[in-house]
Amino acid sequence: MIIFLYGDDDFRSGEKLAEIKIEFLKKNGSGTILSVFDFEDEAKENVIADVLSARGLFGDKKIVIVKNLMVDGKTEKQVNILEILNKIKYLEKDEETLLIFWEKGLPRKNGKLFKYIFSVGKVESFEKLSTVALENWIKDRVKKANGKISSEAEKKLIAYVGNDLFLLGNEIEKLVNYTKEIEEEHIDLLTNSKIESDIFQTIESLVNGNKKDAINFLHRQLEKGDDPFYIFSMYVYQFRNLLKIAGLYFSGLSNEYAIAKETKLHPFVVKKGLAQVRMMDIKKIKSIYRNLAEIDLKVKTGKIDINLALDKFVVEL
Repeated sequence: MIIFLYGDDDFRSGEKLAEIKIEFLKKNGSGTILSVFDFEDEAKENVIADVLSARGLFGDKKIVIVKNLMVDGKTEKQVNILEILNKIKYLEKDEETLLIFWEKGLPRKNGKLFKYIFSVGKVESFEKLSTVALENWIKDRVKKANGKISSEAEKKLIAYVGNDLFLLGNEIEKLVNYTKEIEEEHIDLLTNSKIESDIFQTIESLVNGNKKDAINFLHRQLEKGDDPFYIFSMYVYQFRNLLKIAGLYFSGLSNEYAIAKETKLHPFVVKKGLAQVRMMDIKKIKSIYRNLAEIDLKVKTGKIDINLALDKFVVEL
């Protein structure tokens, strides 16, 4: 039997590969022969051919995993493997041998090897998760770890980490080990932000009156594929924090640790926020926050596109 796993989401495809391997080994016992060939590490086609061609006298089961042949392997190597597969036709229906092709990424779909394996194998493609699917994935992951996560914490976790499931998995493990009830403050406390630096730079530029840099930072995030809704939610989050900090600062409280205690924000967040607050007045911050609330309403009611809304916010501030 031939199985083909590929796609941008190599975390889930990797999990699927491990699941199939474990199930096959469990089903067929300790005598099963396992062979793994990775073309990132210069796997040899002739060795793969020998393993696939070998027929045991006692009906030994074997699982052969070939990794990154189409993404990292040279065309010559792909041609050689295709010739091997054409010579060993029985592999397609052989119950004694499980041959798995796993690709870390998206191979060229017009390649001869891709077309052949796609036509004869059991194929599963793993694309990057959409926003809703990603949120469900996080919920399931936290639940499997016997934890719970609030909707606000979930959104902030995605905004901070993005859709990298390796990083999200690590962050979830860290969070659940800290608390079984994950809230927004736990994300602030424990999670390293992937897009926070760009968000901060955008707002820093806006505070300094440098709209050109601000729009460049925004467009850089959008071009990287960061979700515009989460970018907007982080603008709201940042200015809400600035409003909290400004309220105390302009009332006479200037110690960052005292402000952190009152606002329940991380001292590092307060330190960065204070640097920005000192360059503005509280009326300006309140005005920006009201503007964000109006934009949020227009986006939710379909009166403005989210990408246009982000542009207008930055340009008209």
